[in-house]
Amino acid sequence: MKFDLNGKQRVEAYQGTFDVFCAEDMLSVETIKTYVSSMNKDLKYAGAVDRRGSPLRYRVCVKARKPIHKVLNKRTGNLVGHTWGGDVIGGMANAAAVDVYIQRRCML
Repeated sequence: MKFDLNGKQRVEAYQGTFDVFCAEDMLSVETIKTYVSSMNKDLKYAGAVDRRGSPLRYRVCVKARKPIHKVLNKRTGNLVGHTWGGDVIGGMANAAAVDVYIQRRCML
């Protein structure tokens, strides 16, 4: 089991939470993306496959967190920043932080 700095349980793919307004954090996200890109090129060159014979590749998922602007829910009258599925309303443009995950890419 993996834990973040606050002691919250995280999946193994979790790499960290980064602030959108911090240039150093955004450079870290870009570094992770370029690392995974170069790793995928090396895996392709080596012809790496998993046990089912599918090509072995990875992807970087960036998820929006901490909404900046909240909207009024007409039914309840409360301010909400997330949809019923947990996504930030307004997407990445309305996010103050992002979570970064490195996941296996399923290629058929």
